[in-house]
Amino acid sequence: MKNSHFLVVLALFFTVGLHAQSWNRMIPREIKKAYLNGTRSVNGMPGVNYWQNYADYKINATLIADKSKLKGHEAVVYHNESPDTLTFLVLRMYQDFYKKGNSRSWKIDPSDVTDGIDYKNLKITGSGGKDIFKSVSPTSTNLIVKLSDVLLPGDSLSLEMDWSFHIPQKSWNRMGNYGKNNFMIGYWYPQIAVYDDIDGWDRTDFNGVTEFYNDFNNYDVNITVPAGFMVWATGVLQNGEALYKRKIINKIDKVYQSDEITTLFTADDCRNKKVLKSYTSATTWHFIAHYVTDFTFGANKAVNWQGSSLMVDTITGRRTFVDAVYPDSMITFPKAAEWCRWSVNYMSKVLPGVPYPYPHMTSWSNGRRTGGMESPMMANDGDPKSIPSAQGLFFHEISHSYFPFYMGTNERKYAWMDEGWAAYFTDGIMEAMAPGYNYFQRLSSTFERMSGSEKEVTPMTLSYLISDWQTYRSQAYNRSSMAYAYLRDLLGDSLFIKGLHTYMKRWHGRHPMPYDFFASMEAGTGQSLQWYFKPWFFDKYYADLGIKKVTLNNKIVVQNYGGLPLPVKITCYYADGSHDDIYRTAVVWKQGEDAVVVEANPDKKIDHVVLGDDKIPDINEENNSLKLDTNDN
Repeated sequence: MKNSHFLVVLALFFTVGLHAQSWNRMIPREIKKAYLNGTRSVNGMPGVNYWQNYADYKINATLIADKSKLKGHEAVVYHNESPDTLTFLVLRMYQDFYKKGNSRSWKIDPSDVTDGIDYKNLKITGSGGKDIFKSVSPTSTNLIVKLSDVLLPGDSLSLEMDWSFHIPQKSWNRMGNYGKNNFMIGYWYPQIAVYDDIDGWDRTDFNGVTEFYNDFNNYDVNITVPAGFMVWATGVLQNGEALYKRKIINKIDKVYQSDEITTLFTADDCRNKKVLKSYTSATTWHFIAHYVTDFTFGANKAVNWQGSSLMVDTITGRRTFVDAVYPDSMITFPKAAEWCRWSVNYMSKVLPGVPYPYPHMTSWSNGRRTGGMESPMMANDGDPKSIPSAQGLFFHEISHSYFPFYMGTNERKYAWMDEGWAAYFTDGIMEAMAPGYNYFQRLSSTFERMSGSEKEVTPMTLSYLISDWQTYRSQAYNRSSMAYAYLRDLLGDSLFIKGLHTYMKRWHGRHPMPYDFFASMEAGTGQSLQWYFKPWFFDKYYADLGIKKVTLNNKIVVQNYGGLPLPVKITCYYADGSHDDIYRTAVVWKQGEDAVVVEANPDKKIDHVVLGDDKIPDINEENNSLKLDTNDN
């Protein structure tokens, strides 16, 4: 059976010709092995033998606010859906990022250096209740747990442990104690790493820069907080009626069916004890979330809560609750509920044009001016002074609901598979909300500053190998977002969306790799796009177009000095004072040309020509204009 599948794969490689053979040489052996094993297909589809593991988490956590500490107990059932027999587990101990002596690519304050996560009572039980824990071997932020008995394919095991850690108070790497009773907790519980068909166990340590690669798990979480605190989290609150006063519950029920932005309560209401039923003892907040890639929560005592709902799926009539939670004295957050509602509506109906997949989306103010971090159904946002900056920030973090949460991409290896989309999607909403902000021009300018430099690396460089933040930012956010933008430009809206939806439908709830994306876009559009993907994602080609010459019969020769497929825009000024704007999409470079010819009006005399604009990056503008001598034509 395996040999027959091998023959099918070989046939697919060779039926598309020599160009595909060249592409084949760029595919790593791990991906080729997945093709041969039938877990993935060269056409971008999940293979007939595709599988992925998952876990059921039950967590009881307690916030000790006055000591900036979180402690908890978790019980996890891990399901091995793979065809492999597992002899060990990999646990992610994220809070060991703050452990003394560990390597980091993110600066932290000395006051937040700790002994890491304190865990105990680790117990692992196999089939029939047998204790199968053998030993542990720590790495920087992982715990390799060896089993005394194997975990067979199709079987499951149970893991239990107690743990606690100090919540950072000055070094907020995607979570922390932000002061004034404001806690956002992410990257917090010991988590079973991903075991997949490409690498087996993901053993990449968390260095502070790389982000998500998680399985789609189920969560049942109880969070106990001190008196007066409230909790918002991934998933659906199960015991709201036992916690909130009836007046608040009635407002919540109404807002879940209303398009209007409503204030559910204010910080003054919290201080005046008008929100909770009890302000004298600790409370426990119970949340359940199904088939999500992570769980995050925020806790505070005195905040403003505004929200509304909207229909995200016109076929089923499904609605999503969109809300903002913020303390007093915020500059832009009082408008956040409105902007976030616009964001969810845009994403559901325009780009990517897929109904928002979750029951709620909460944007949480951490009280700082900058920064943002996404998680399923929750966003940890700063409060920029600039309204456009805030609008872009809120939208960006919410857009991650699709990448990497709707699509379980491996951001540790290929951050561009989600950050690039978030950066690009933001352009559309900013054009509608703040056209004067010139979002895309800013994006182009940022990309241009890194393009062609020593520090620039290709998107296909594994993200966890990058320790320099500027390099990571360029690779993960800027280059890929520009590639998506110009791809849409050359394909046209309808074909681009068709390709994107093909990819998203195939890999929703799964773990796509770059080659799955490339092949799915080709399948959805019906076009060969390797000519475009190779220079943008695999090669160190850079942005540099220039005017090489203008012929006597008004043909303008544009040279691609940097090799990157970019649009060509020329403003041709004629001797009579008129001018033409000439535009060609990046498709002009499809045949691999070093130069292309653009024809101007043959009946007019050219005075001078100017190449480019502020939406097309170009590292050398000295060759972007040419004035003709009077005798030239």
